[in-house]
Amino acid sequence: MDQRVVIHHWRYDDGWHTEPSILRKPGQAEREFREEIVGWHCWVYCDDHHEFIDWMEEHCPGADCTARFNSGNPMVTVNITNKDEAAYFMLNFDV
Repeated sequence: MDQRVVIHHWRYDDGWHTEPSILRKPGQAEREFREEIVGWHCWVYCDDHHEFIDWMEEHCPGADCTARFNSGNPMVTVNITNKDEAAYFMLNFDV
C-alpha cells in the first residue's frame, strides 16, 4: 500500500464489559461478557479510504471496516476477530 496510514487507539477487548453504576439498571450485573466486542479494534486515518478498505478485504477478509467521520475527519474503524489477521495487520502497520 503506497499511502500514509495512521493507527489510533489499537487495543484488544476480551469481551468483559463493566457498566458504570450511574448507567446500570436495577438488577443489572456490574460486569457482563459480550461476545460481539471480543477482538482487536482501532481507528485508521489514511489518504485513500477505498484503497485501505480494498487492502483489508484482500489481507484481512474477516475484519469489519467501516468508513466514518470523526468530528469531520474521515476515518475507518477496524474490528478484527481473527488472531492471525490481527498479527498480519500489526506487522504491516507497525502497531
